[in-house]
Amino acid sequence: MAIPMLLPHEMCRRARMTASVPAAVPAPAAPEKLRLSDLDWICDLGAGGLASVCKARHCRTGAVFAIKISFDQDPLVVEKEAEVLKIAAGATHVIDFYALLREPGGKAALVLEYMDAGSLGSLLRRRRRGGLRIPEAAVAEVAFQCVRGLLQLHYNGVAHLDVKPDNILANSRGEIKMSEFNLSRVLRGPSGEPLQVPITGGTKMYYSPERFAPKACAGPIGAMKADVWGIGVTILELFLGRLSLVPGVEKPSAEELKKAIFYGEPPSVPEDEEASAELRAFLAACLQKKPAQRAMAVQLLAQPFIARRDVEASKRALLEILAAA
Repeated sequence: MAIPMLLPHEMCRRARMTASVPAAVPAPAAPEKLRLSDLDWICDLGAGGLASVCKARHCRTGAVFAIKISFDQDPLVVEKEAEVLKIAAGATHVIDFYALLREPGGKAALVLEYMDAGSLGSLLRRRRRGGLRIPEAAVAEVAFQCVRGLLQLHYNGVAHLDVKPDNILANSRGEIKMSEFNLSRVLRGPSGEPLQVPITGGTKMYYSPERFAPKACAGPIGAMKADVWGIGVTILELFLGRLSLVPGVEKPSAEELKKAIFYGEPPSVPEDEEASAELRAFLAACLQKKPAQRAMAVQLLAQPFIARRDVEASKRALLEILAAA
């Protein structure tokens, strides 16, 4: 049976009623008016095609931040990401944003919350090298916090559109937060009107089928449901330890991924893998090929996999694997 479509304002009201989404609160204040010269480099945290990230300490206060320095000289690129972060300010499962800095003649930098356990992608790779899987109890806690992060973004009228393990961060307190918003889209115009937004761009392994259409666009509901598919693939990959959408091909091409995702069966836990019925149902709700049949984030919170999990056992399992990493 098709999942009933909710208008954005109805979704927000339902979220408040059923999910206890916390009201937005101000992000923690950064020390005074930040300047790049106030920050001492500690170490590099990583780099991608669009930016590099380092760990830095404020000279006077000792506060530690993650500094994302864009390779792009176009100020609009970084300002767009900063605007998304401002919209989501105070969301408990979205990375905290402190400042957008630009030195004269230099590149722009985003001053962000430092998450000391790194990304779920790096955690997954470390576990894989050690021949270890992430236990289902820990996956359930990750799924819960990721879904809340999506709901908080969607509640604020933002679609992430690049959901994957490398873009979800953790800290040693067991908190999971969404990050990397350079591809994100604001879903409402200045007068609150719904916008059609492009949903292409990002990593094709985490694309929902409809995103493979040339110049694919979607309204608010469609863009949010593209995010839900990304969460489904992410949780499946975390549980299995790796994910091969094209059997026998370690690094499939974009065309091979399109064929597998657009024309093939939705990804799922193999039948010979030991997994709970609740996890399988959660993934099925995320990974419906037709957007109209795919769950919204608020509906995922009612899934037994996270709604009926043993909360203390799940939190403990997550903390244990983060400590071991």
